[in-house]
Amino acid sequence: MLTESLNQLSVDYPVIAEVRGLGAMIAMELMKEGKPAPELTAALVAKAREKGLILISCGLYGNVVRILVPLTIPDAQLQEGIQIIKACFAELV
Repeated sequence: MLTESLNQLSVDYPVIAEVRGLGAMIAMELMKEGKPAPELTAALVAKAREKGLILISCGLYGNVVRILVPLTIPDAQLQEGIQIIKACFAELV
């Protein structure tokens, strides 16, 4: 559900260059004009924190957002987190 939601979000926000993951760990790489976007990544992480969602940035260029949710997360909580991410993109991009 998370990967699919982020892939759908990437249609509206092309700064999401790639959504990838292995198991429960999902990452989305942010790029602007073909280059890593660490400033946008940092802003997204900060904005999400303001809204009550903890995300972390990672990657060689600091332009990847890593998401790792518990395997037992209730669907309602997962949807709430996805909505926060969407709201952050709407405010930042």
